[in-house]
Amino acid sequence: MSTLPLFAAPVDRTETDERYTPRWIFDALGETFDLDPASPVDAETNVPARAAFTRNDDGLAQPWHGFVWLNPPFSNSTPWSERFLEHADGIWLGPHANARWLHRMLCTADSIWLMRDFAFDHPTHAGKRSSMPLTMFGYGDRAARALARAAHAAPDVGVLVSRSTETPELTIAGEQ
Repeated sequence: MSTLPLFAAPVDRTETDERYTPRWIFDALGETFDLDPASPVDAETNVPARAAFTRNDDGLAQPWHGFVWLNPPFSNSTPWSERFLEHADGIWLGPHANARWLHRMLCTADSIWLMRDFAFDHPTHAGKRSSMPLTMFGYGDRAARALARAAHAAPDVGVLVSRSTETPELTIAGEQ
């Protein structure tokens, strides 16, 4: 009995899992951020942030301030999620993974945009999709408003879920 490989084509391995968030996301959010603590080294991104930390700065070890944008390295999301949860002011874009941090964020975020995967920007990965569902978590009123703007601007991308002010449960936007 012969065995066939699980995948027909080999999976490309790269030196980095950096994926740059496409401009249309920031256009839809309509925000400027105070900090991007996980910005790539020596690369121009679409993130409208006043300040940025790279891997060389160790964004996890630096003090965070203001309204934060975070698209963490997907291969090591746990420490970034813990730090983001401590800061709790901004927007997180990450994989919808089977992880404890995801559950904590689902239970505590003010707004959640459950998204299908989309193509990221990157000099060597341009146009490659994430291959998994993505989630944006908004912490704070400003983040919730930004996610509502984005979900309205791109309704075919996902479903916006917001925390009700009357009950602690999350509700799906548009449902009565």
